Amino acid sequence: MTIELRRPVPPAPVHPLAALATVALDSIFGVVEIFDPFLLLLTSLTVGSVGFITTAMVQRFLAKDAWGPSLAKGLALGILAGVPYPVTGTAVGLPLLAWAGLRQWVRLPAGKGKAALEKTEVNDEL
Repeated sequence: MTIELRRPVPPAPVHPLAALATVALDSIFGVVEIFDPFLLLLTSLTVGSVGFITTAMVQRFLAKDAWGPSLAKGLALGILAGVPYPVTGTAVGLPLLAWAGLRQWVRLPAGKGKAALEKTEVNDEL
């Protein structure tokens, strides 16, 4: 007989605010492409840099990650936000945001403690 605890939803790899910033920064390209497509390179570098800094700081100070993972996540989401199409950052940011929101909705009941978790969340397989 094995006892296995079920976990409702694992934590999201990035803070919800970092995912929201990636989606918001990615939407800037829709406006730039309409008005002046020649500013695309400058906008891409600017948005990528702002996305990198924003995600790294959110991960470091709000999500309490170490500097290494914070910078790595900032680099990844900064590159995705800096791609000059308003699709890539949104395609990655929205699922991450939904994942973080789903984790908030599917929480264990408060105040029951570990004993209630062991009693209700045990999966007995023979």
